[in-house]
Amino acid sequence: MAIATATLDFDSYGKLMRPALPVEVPGLEALRACPQLQRAPIEALRGLARDATLRSLNRGVTLATQGGRLEAAILVVRGKIRAVCRAVNGREISVEMFRAGDLIADGALAPETPLANDWEAVEASTLLLIPRDAFLACLRATPELALALGAELVARLERSKQLATGLALAGVQERVVSRLVAIGRQDGTAGPEGLLIRNRPTQQELANQIGACRETVSRTVSELVRQGLLTPRGRSLLVSKQLVENAM
Repeated sequence: MAIATATLDFDSYGKLMRPALPVEVPGLEALRACPQLQRAPIEALRGLARDATLRSLNRGVTLATQGGRLEAAILVVRGKIRAVCRAVNGREISVEMFRAGDLIADGALAPETPLANDWEAVEASTLLLIPRDAFLACLRATPELALALGAELVARLERSKQLATGLALAGVQERVVSRLVAIGRQDGTAGPEGLLIRNRPTQQELANQIGACRETVSRTVSELVRQGLLTPRGRSLLVSKQLVENAM
């Protein structure tokens, strides 16, 4: 019976050479971890990674400005990016927040549409910029990707509608609670005590997201903590089950 043997390579000095390990294309792991891209073939993701460009932004740096265009899809690899609307009097509101793993395809799907808001880094961030042509080629080859993007756009639209409704109809406390519950449902962990937000927003970030001043948000959060409805736990924040149920 023949015995299968492995082929070994030696260098000119007779020393055994180890086989070279495959080198991953930068950005590939981030693409594979993106929920909307999980069903895309690995070769398609490798193609996107080869065409894409990694870009680092410091805190407060603007990625794109209102009225401009960005003909690329953006994957947040690290950090946070927000879409912010500013008034002439200096007040601002965070319309959307994008975190690590979020795919922003607006610029690739509708490059002719001017951006409605400024996009800026909330903290030091790393982004993967995917050229529009490469992204659309992947989209045409993977119909499931189109469905995933459609579902994500519907979810973003629903969050925007809730934000607009809250600004028009709700008081500051209701808006604070509603926003914290939304953050907990999106990024937190549900348990018997309520929703645990792993990285709680600062009071200024929360104020920007609900269209209120930081001082008012600070008083509101302090009162909810005093009542036991919010419980800080290091960098985390527990939103009580009572608040979660009242916000439903």
